[in-house]
Amino acid sequence: MRSGLLVILAVALGAAAACSSVGTTPAEGAVGCSVDGSSLAVLDCSLAPVVPSLEPGYRPVRRFRPASAPGGCRASELLFYAARDWLRLAQKLAERASPCADYYVSIPPLVRDKTIVRPNQAWRIRALGPRFHATAEIHWATWAAWVRETGRGWYQAGLEARRRMTAAGFDVALGDTWAVNEFPSSVRRDRSGARRDARELVRGLYEGDGRRVQGAVFVIGVRQGTDDASLYKLRLKRWLADTPFWVDMQRTVRFWAQEVYGDARRWGVPGAPNEARREYLNDFLQHSARLGAAAPDAYAAARAFLARAHTPIANAGWQWPTGLGWTMVTGDQMRHFASSQTYALRNFAAGRPGPNRFGFAWAPNNASSMPHDEFVAQSGELLDRLGSAITESASVWRIDPGIFACTSLGIDWCQADVAGASFTSAWKIFDAWNAPGDAASRARPRVVSSIRRLIDRLAPRRR
Repeated sequence: MRSGLLVILAVALGAAAACSSVGTTPAEGAVGCSVDGSSLAVLDCSLAPVVPSLEPGYRPVRRFRPASAPGGCRASELLFYAARDWLRLAQKLAERASPCADYYVSIPPLVRDKTIVRPNQAWRIRALGPRFHATAEIHWATWAAWVRETGRGWYQAGLEARRRMTAAGFDVALGDTWAVNEFPSSVRRDRSGARRDARELVRGLYEGDGRRVQGAVFVIGVRQGTDDASLYKLRLKRWLADTPFWVDMQRTVRFWAQEVYGDARRWGVPGAPNEARREYLNDFLQHSARLGAAAPDAYAAARAFLARAHTPIANAGWQWPTGLGWTMVTGDQMRHFASSQTYALRNFAAGRPGPNRFGFAWAPNNASSMPHDEFVAQSGELLDRLGSAITESASVWRIDPGIFACTSLGIDWCQADVAGASFTSAWKIFDAWNAPGDAASRARPRVVSSIRRLIDRLAPRRR
């Protein structure tokens, strides 16, 4: 009877997976590309040029602001993913840099061969100050092809990537590091040995030529607007049970960069107060950290790692209709959205030990065909607002940590409305290890009922 129960449960879960899979439309400018999830993969589909800056010749104007309020600011480690426009991103952040923060800015590999680390860029990031660090993007899919074609292993791939980082001018002794883009869903599900491959890759990247350095791993997620996150939660719980994997991550990884690219339609509810937007955002932004904190003692390795390394990567990707959240909004609405996310991130981080850790994906995408100069100007204003929100929210103000991301010069920067927006409660189930809305919780009564009906059919009729 137990084996039959398991079979029925597997069928039920498979059906749930099929029902929860929702197709997405390709990103603007993409060719034959569909991304289902919260993923940087959508950027590989874009035809936008990969350039260091959308504003050639731009140089930072040093206008360093003091800490947000008397009493200092919170220590922070901030990670930024940039598929393009990375120099302008870093320079804009430097203009408003927090004196208490380290900024890690990713640099993409060469487009023609993504196993080749982009040269002559790392020093440009470091030149912005001792707290600015270049992060070399290690492209998972391309290195997977390298492993297949060369017959060498994933550990050797990590070592080779580190060698190419050094050749391109990245210097781990000066604070530079690496970032894997990205652990795909096959790692979460442990398909075809993907989890073993992931462990070997990061081990090679960590050890390198003997100068060990922890790096970052971007981790594919699920869209904020999903109707049902229970099956995803079940798979996360199974992943958290893999103790050897998390022990390895604890040793080799500094930033567990969970991709949580918010959907503005699940934020900009007309008339909603800042606090309500903050809480619904954090339901999504912090779901992995909250599930890890709720894990039983048997999951201690994963719980300890996530408590230290969890780094939610929020959404500054304007304008995207899919994959990188949904940000088909005006420039003003996007500035409010970025500010509100910063408020939520700071507020949650204030209750955790160690430095505040979070980041943003920066991916300007002119999907609305705005005149080029106007798009460059408005995306620059978005960077100005993001830099200010990050620094001003670092205040040690205890009443409502992070609120200064929203308030600047008498303006409330977290209040823009999005027509038709509505909050989602799909992510609240991550507050508890076992919640009433979980897939297994819902499936169990149906399974028991099915078994009872089967027994009734097979049992001899009573006279």
